[in-house]
Amino acid sequence: MGEPCTIHLNNRHINSVEVPKITRVAAGENLYIKFMNHGAPMHLTLRAVNGNKFTDFFHANIYVPDFQKIKIPIKEFAPEGTFIVEVIVGYGMHAEQCEIEVIRPPAPKDFSESPDLPDLDRPEHDRAVPVMQLLPVVLTVALSIFLYILWFVTEAEIYNYVAYVLMILGVAAAWSSRR
Repeated sequence: MGEPCTIHLNNRHINSVEVPKITRVAAGENLYIKFMNHGAPMHLTLRAVNGNKFTDFFHANIYVPDFQKIKIPIKEFAPEGTFIVEVIVGYGMHAEQCEIEVIRPPAPKDFSESPDLPDLDRPEHDRAVPVMQLLPVVLTVALSIFLYILWFVTEAEIYNYVAYVLMILGVAAAWSSRR
C-alpha cells in the first residue's frame, strides 16, 4: 500500500534498533520490512505480538549482513486494528516495537443489479404462475384420484399401479415445466 517499514540497525551504537512508530498496511496486501544495517552483520529475531487475527506470521530469526528485506502477508479478511512487530537484538538484551496498523479498503459505493433476484417493480400479474404450467399437475392429480376411486370400488390392483405411475409422471412433468 505504501512505504515499507524501514528498521535501522547499529546506527547509533552496537545493537541499536530504530523503528518507525507506526506503519500502515491494507488487509490482503504484504507488509514489507526493510532492515538497514549500519554496522557489523548481526542476527535478530522478528516477532509479531498479538497478530494472529491479522497475519499467519509468528516469528523469524534473521541474519542481516547489511541489507535485508522480508515480506509478511496480511490476511485478506483481516479486520481493522493494530498489532506489534517486535525486533529483538543482542541475544534478547534489547527489543524495540513497531505498531502495524491494518486498514480495510473502502467498500464500493455502486452495486450492479443481480440477474438471479426477482424484479419487485413488476406488476403482480406478471409474477403469477402461468396456467399452462399447472395444467399437467392438475390433470394427473384428477385422473389419479379417479383411478384410486375405481380401485377402491372394484378392488382391481391394476388401477392402483396405473394411478401411482400417473402421479410420478405428473410430478416429472411439473418439475420439467418449471425449468
